[in-house]
Amino acid sequence: MVADWLRFEIASGLQKLLALRLIGTPPEDAIIGTAEVWLEAIGNCGVQWVEHLDRDRVQRAFQTLFRICDRWPAPKLFLENLGNRDPPKALPEPPVTPEARERNRARLREIMESLARSKQMR
Repeated sequence: MVADWLRFEIASGLQKLLALRLIGTPPEDAIIGTAEVWLEAIGNCGVQWVEHLDRDRVQRAFQTLFRICDRWPAPKLFLENLGNRDPPKALPEPPVTPEARERNRARLREIMESLARSKQMR
């Protein structure tokens, strides 16, 4: 079963493709069946669809199809133009207290001195 938001985006994209009247466009009375095939193909492609991660990708994929297609596309072409999900936002830097910062600097000084001593021993 395909989520409602994905069903809406696929239907919207197919309606726009239909308006382009590309070579191989299905007849208007077959568009519902065409949409069902697209939904089945996209729903069973191995992607775990998540609205906040994928809605923009789906819309961009259709925008790419509008631009590049001379013929009615198959769902495979849609999936090939889907692109990657945006990477998650980076976590903020952890806060470092002045005391912890000074402990870290002291430890680095100790390490540097230890390395310098071991270098002198050679």
